[in-house]
Amino acid sequence: MPIDRRVARTRTALYEALLALIRRKHYELITVEDILTEANIGRSTFYAHFTSKDDLLKRSLERLRDLLVTAKDKTISSPREREREEAWDPSRALFEHVAEHADIQVALAGGRGGGIVRDAVDEVLAEVLRQSLPATMHAALPRDLVIRHMVSTFNAVLRWWLEKRPEMPPREVDAAFRKLVLDGLPPETCRPFIMTS
Repeated sequence: MPIDRRVARTRTALYEALLALIRRKHYELITVEDILTEANIGRSTFYAHFTSKDDLLKRSLERLRDLLVTAKDKTISSPREREREEAWDPSRALFEHVAEHADIQVALAGGRGGGIVRDAVDEVLAEVLRQSLPATMHAALPRDLVIRHMVSTFNAVLRWWLEKRPEMPPREVDAAFRKLVLDGLPPETCRPFIMTS
């Protein structure tokens, strides 16, 4: 069921207020009162939607889920092969989103807010994958293991990107992620840990 427009406007104002504050102030120092002042919203309205500042941060990633689902649906519904190839698919959409909000990632890194965002992103990714993957897969691997693998590979690539190669464009980061997920690692790379023939 779609959210009422007033509810959507209120939540958006609160999400945007929190982001603006994170850009100016350490997450741990931000109070609900700061958020209310920034958003020009009353305390009772805030608590009608969220239980805490942490809940607001976590649920702000619901917009990310909507972005991924929209990107997936757009790709699937493209009638022509070329349009499907050029569509903004979910993995690339996610890397583009991270690039857009890189300053927030940096501001939250290492603190409690960073953990909340990581857990929420994992939850969003897993949810989108659960909705997208068939309930019964024809592979030798369990479905929940495949989901965990994709989420953890995304996290590994994301962390490497932000820490080691922040100048790399999202499209290239997505290509590295795709290579790892779709092709895996060559046997010679795995030999130090897994004996291969």
